[in-house]
Amino acid sequence: MSNIDLDQGNTPLCIDLDGTLIKTDSLYESLLLLLKQNPFYCIIALFWIFKSKAYFKAKVAERVQLPPQSLPYNDDVIQYIQSQPSDRLVLLITGSHISTAESIANHLKLFDEVIASDSTINMTRHNKCQYLVNRFGENSFEYVGNDMDDIFVWQSAKQVSVVSRDNQFLRQIQKKFTIEKIFLLPSPSIKDYLKAIRVHQWVKNTLIFVPFFLNQKLDDFDSLFRLAICFICLSLLASGTYIMNDLLDLQSDRLNRYKRGRAFASGLIPIKQAVIMMAILTLLFIVMASLLPSNLVLLLLLYLVTTSLYSFYFKTAAMLDVCVLAGLFTLRIFCGIIAIQGPWSFWLLVFSMFFFLSLAFAKRFSELDNLQSESEGRAPGRGYYIEDKSMLKSFGTASGFISILVIALYLNSTKVSQMYAHPEILWLICPLLLYWIGRIWLITGRGQMHEDPIVFAIKDSVSLVTVCLCGAIVLIATALPPS
Repeated sequence: MSNIDLDQGNTPLCIDLDGTLIKTDSLYESLLLLLKQNPFYCIIALFWIFKSKAYFKAKVAERVQLPPQSLPYNDDVIQYIQSQPSDRLVLLITGSHISTAESIANHLKLFDEVIASDSTINMTRHNKCQYLVNRFGENSFEYVGNDMDDIFVWQSAKQVSVVSRDNQFLRQIQKKFTIEKIFLLPSPSIKDYLKAIRVHQWVKNTLIFVPFFLNQKLDDFDSLFRLAICFICLSLLASGTYIMNDLLDLQSDRLNRYKRGRAFASGLIPIKQAVIMMAILTLLFIVMASLLPSNLVLLLLLYLVTTSLYSFYFKTAAMLDVCVLAGLFTLRIFCGIIAIQGPWSFWLLVFSMFFFLSLAFAKRFSELDNLQSESEGRAPGRGYYIEDKSMLKSFGTASGFISILVIALYLNSTKVSQMYAHPEILWLICPLLLYWIGRIWLITGRGQMHEDPIVFAIKDSVSLVTVCLCGAIVLIATALPPS
């Protein structure tokens, strides 16, 4: 913009950043990047914030810089700015650090000036109001904001414009001020919150019931109770770590065509709410875990530590990431064995490791395939390149077929002959699994796989029929009278 002349009567347009121009909070986003670099910064950051909030923001900004191109912008606010006459002064005025604000302003090229916090002044509330009044005078500017802190600025503004996703907040502001323009953002629904905690992924935790059914003691209600509590605890832990993983992956998810619409990446659910959700899930886990024996609680904590390490470190290490993912599936079965206090099954654990390693490779292959269609060379936040696709396909198919070989060897063991009335019927499982693994990799190789094979299988009718047939075969082999 150019040829700015305030004497013409054009009221300056002052735009807030966090929650207004962008659908997220730049400080929280910067903190997540900082913790992703080194989780121990959470301790150092406490000393920074005790000094002052402005100093805290400056220290965070020294160490990380938000990539402005990946932030979730409010398109309605941007269009409003673009619709202004060329001689109207447009300011970005924010409590964010000046380096963050200038980076965003340089990216958008919509602002004549940028006013923001530095190491000594936190440009929020009274400080922001005082600056604008000193610069333009009382009732001499339009201000676009989004939360309670902006009331201090709106009191001195000529025109009040509000960005809101909360109808109750909007009604409060309408009682106090005459609103020039309202920018409504969608509010998250219960369905959005359930998707955010990945309730559909809880199906993975049903693996803990596998040892119970294979042990053939279906009248052991004490074991069934422990398994049910363990399932709930695992699901709560998994949901909490999914949220943490999504928060740490915000930047890379926004570059992914499948993940950019997720609640946290899109800004639908604010980061502050995400932290509250994690706290609630943690409290519920503590309550439910108190009903379990200590050895099982230790296994659940091992699951938590492993998933946390995966989120911070392992997922960027090629090959190690898929081994950890397969290990987490196997750990679920291990929890099931401990919960029922049943005998160890070396065959079951080995099958699980190879089987889920194959699915982990399919997940990474699918991610790379999607990136290739978008002309990206490397998976953001992962340790793989497009050139690795052929190797991942080889590793994945080999792991899948090895898992079926393990099943075949197990079916030939003496233990199976003793457990089942008709062990020969169980051999029908092998061709079913051969078909399923082969089909999964054909679909993956053709680029038709969802980035998570487990999610694909839940929605895939052929996969569901295959599971039902395998279950029926086990029941027939168990219940059919001996010949």
